[in-house]
Amino acid sequence: MHNRSVRSKRLPWLSTTGLFALLLTACLPAASLPGTAAASATAAGLSASSSGLCQAIAALPSASLAERAFTNVAHEALHVLAADSRIDRTLRARILEAMERVEADFSAPADTSVLADDLAALQGSADEALRSVDVQVPPCAP
Repeated sequence: MHNRSVRSKRLPWLSTTGLFALLLTACLPAASLPGTAAASATAAGLSASSSGLCQAIAALPSASLAERAFTNVAHEALHVLAADSRIDRTLRARILEAMERVEADFSAPADTSVLADDLAALQGSADEALRSVDVQVPPCAP
């Protein structure tokens, strides 16, 4: 009987503590949480979205080299950019839609000019998003 009363008194305390910890974590700004998109969204990291697209476009007409540059340099940075809450929601959606088109171009053999146009459109949206959060757009190497 004694064990039962101790257990019933501890359980509400434990669940209250757990709830408090959960609420505290939910109230912290995303930038303060390690491993979140906001914490890793540095200017250099965000600008990789544009520079990676420059590299992909420069690699054309080789679709495989363009895809490598897109995947290795731009892809993750584009997702972080599209998740940045400082950027207008419509622009974030345009980035994700343009990424889908580029990824579809890579998955099915597309005409090089279509791939180039889709990469350029994605770069235009990414550059616009970068400027909207005061991140300098890196110049494309000639």
